[in-house]
Amino acid sequence: MPLRFDLGPFEELHIGRCVITNYHDRSLFVIEGNMPILRGKEFLREEAARSPLEKLYHCIQQMYLEEAYDKYQGRYLQLAAECLRNDPMLSAELEAADQLIRAGDFFRVLKSLKKLIPATAFQADNPGPSKVARSENYVARVNGWKQRR
Repeated sequence: MPLRFDLGPFEELHIGRCVITNYHDRSLFVIEGNMPILRGKEFLREEAARSPLEKLYHCIQQMYLEEAYDKYQGRYLQLAAECLRNDPMLSAELEAADQLIRAGDFFRVLKSLKKLIPATAFQADNPGPSKVARSENYVARVNGWKQRR
């Protein structure tokens, strides 16, 4: 079943190791196939991950997007232990997450952990001056293409 994504200006869509960034107007994408996909608002940048739980989310996110459980397994176990040391109340959530990871359901793990992380950690994706500058550059290129036609 195809997935439909309606991206507003400056929104990102992470597909595996690739990122689609929408620049100017709203865009509609239909994606068919079996690839790991995250919207920009679900993506946690490494530099924004400060707490052990945020770092754990980022690690699982990379497992999911890169389809590389073995590459991140050691780091995942290390961060899960650190999360438990910092907040033993997370035991049930982390146990459920671990079962889902062993089943290969990384997306559901990310959804459940995202609820435990402050929304401000995910706001590193808000458009800043660099994205606006790129947008102006994009508009200039599009106008140049139109003039050449």
